[in-house]
Amino acid sequence: MNPALINMLLGFVGAFFTFAFGGWTQLLILLCIAMAIDYITGVAAVIRTGSRLNSKIGFWGLTRKGLMLLVIILAHQIDQLIGTDVIKGGAMYFYLANELISITENYSRIGLPLPAKLREIIELVKKQAEDDEEAALRRRAEDDEATDTTGSDTEDAELEAVKYAVDEDILSQFGPRKERRENQDAESQGPEQ
Repeated sequence: MNPALINMLLGFVGAFFTFAFGGWTQLLILLCIAMAIDYITGVAAVIRTGSRLNSKIGFWGLTRKGLMLLVIILAHQIDQLIGTDVIKGGAMYFYLANELISITENYSRIGLPLPAKLREIIELVKKQAEDDEEAALRRRAEDDEATDTTGSDTEDAELEAVKYAVDEDILSQFGPRKERRENQDAESQGPEQ
């Protein structure tokens, strides 16, 4: 094959991934590695337990991982729209925590112990996903204090609506956000008169 064509194709793929994911961060690399290890250890666990490999289940596992990456692409694009980086990071930590938990379960099914330090790291990743949620809440509260959307600027009001929808819907998977939001609103209004 022509080396110039190979370079062009690699450049195109690299440009697409940079656009889609915002670059290859260490977190994205770790997530991709965890996805591969999860898939491999899942297959090993099936073989170890004497179960039959099922191509439909294997295909669905790969499809799920592809769908996770699509959510990360979507999260990055939403981050670009509203000018943050918290949504993509939160989504990646969420999926990374799930992958690491699945790897732990697969190792248990295989009968291999997981080093204690690695189990501690998995707990730290789960905590980081929770911390990302808290950071998003703080940013939202700061934005609410700094921005008045009651004016005639429709674009700002629409952007605030998108931010609110993101906070309430997309990041809701990280914990009981609605109750905390209501508590924050009640505290900011002060005692009733």
